[in-house]
Amino acid sequence: MYGRLVALVLFLAPLSASAFFHLWDITEVYSNADGTVQFVELQTCNTVTCSAESALTDHTITSNSTVYTFPNDLPEPTTNHHFLIATPAFASQPGAVTPDYTFDAANFMSTVADTINFSGVDLFTYNVGALPTDGVNSLNEPFGSNVRTTATNSPTNFAGQTGQLPEPSGWLGLLAGVALLAGLTTRRS
Repeated sequence: MYGRLVALVLFLAPLSASAFFHLWDITEVYSNADGTVQFVELQTCNTVTCSAESALTDHTITSNSTVYTFPNDLPEPTTNHHFLIATPAFASQPGAVTPDYTFDAANFMSTVADTINFSGVDLFTYNVGALPTDGVNSLNEPFGSNVRTTATNSPTNFAGQTGQLPEPSGWLGLLAGVALLAGLTTRRS
C-alpha cells in the first residue's frame, strides 16, 4: 500500500518544475585564422515551452577533437535568449562581449571542417571552406532553420549584449589606413 502511495505522489508531481536543455540551437560559429579566437552561440525558441531550458550542468558541447563540459546552469527564464561560449582570447578582443562560458583553451573547433555537437540535441557541421576565418565573418544558421549564411559576426550573450569582432571602428580605421597607404604608394610611382 505504501509503495502505491509513493508511486501515485510521484506520478502526480508537477513536471513543469523540471529544467531542460534540449531546445537550444547552434546559430553562429566564428573563428579567426589560427583558431585562437573562436565562439559558438546558441539560441532558444520564443515560446513559453522554452522558459526553463537552463539545465546545462554536466552537459557537453563537442567538436571532432575537443569536449567542453558546462560547469553550471543558466538563469531562467531562457525564452528567446542566446548564450555564448568562447575561447580564452575572445574576451580581450575589441568589440567582444562577456561570454557566458569559456572553453578551456584555444582551437575548440577546426578552422577547416568540423562537427559541433551540443549534448546530442543539435549538430552543426561545416565542410572545407565553409567557415570564414577572415576575422570578420561568421557562419550563421537562424534558430529552427537549416539554411546557412555567412555574415558579419554578432556574438550575443545571455544578457542580450551583442558585439562584433573586430570592433567596427577598429577595422574601418584599418581599412582607411590601407587605403591611405595604397594612395601614397600610387602617388610615388
